[in-house]
Amino acid sequence: METIELKTLSPRKKQILESAQALFSQKGYVAASMRDLAEVLKIKPASLYSHYTSKEEMLWEIAVRCAAEFHEVVLPLAQGTDAPDLRLQRMIEAHIDVMMRNMDASAIFFEEWKRLEEPRLGTYTTLIQQYEQAFIGVIREGIEGGIFRTVKPRFVTSMLLSSMNWIHQWYKPTGTMTQTDIQTQCVAFIMGGLRAESPQERA
Repeated sequence: METIELKTLSPRKKQILESAQALFSQKGYVAASMRDLAEVLKIKPASLYSHYTSKEEMLWEIAVRCAAEFHEVVLPLAQGTDAPDLRLQRMIEAHIDVMMRNMDASAIFFEEWKRLEEPRLGTYTTLIQQYEQAFIGVIREGIEGGIFRTVKPRFVTSMLLSSMNWIHQWYKPTGTMTQTDIQTQCVAFIMGGLRAESPQERA
């Protein structure tokens, strides 16, 4: 399994990354320039290069740190001993929680990482696949145990993650839905569609 090793950031590097992820989220990685970032930070562009050698290095650092948090919070839930439906529910709630605590970084975790170049792209693709496989495995367990309907685990995982990952596109902290509302409705919608019919329902 691909592991994620993170370096400790200096306060200045942390400030630069926070500004970069907000800029990449707002303008998109391709459109944002080092000069744009320097203006946000109120420093000369050349000063950035003393901390990061390229825009891609910053993209990698942001993406891998976001991936690490998703892995650390969600993957242990998949490996638990509870029933598959309870594990999946907790994974959904945890995924949404991590995403909503890191809205700017989440946009990069879901989309902008595809701008990475090799070998970083290959490494990050493996991290994404490992994360998806955790959901696939739990869904497959649920099917084999008769808890979930007979569905294609990989297809359901793609739909599940796509629906949750879209939240960062429309969620507003000032809106009418709270994080709990979103988690509750996502769980109800997803689990309701997955659960196998009871004998009474089939009758």
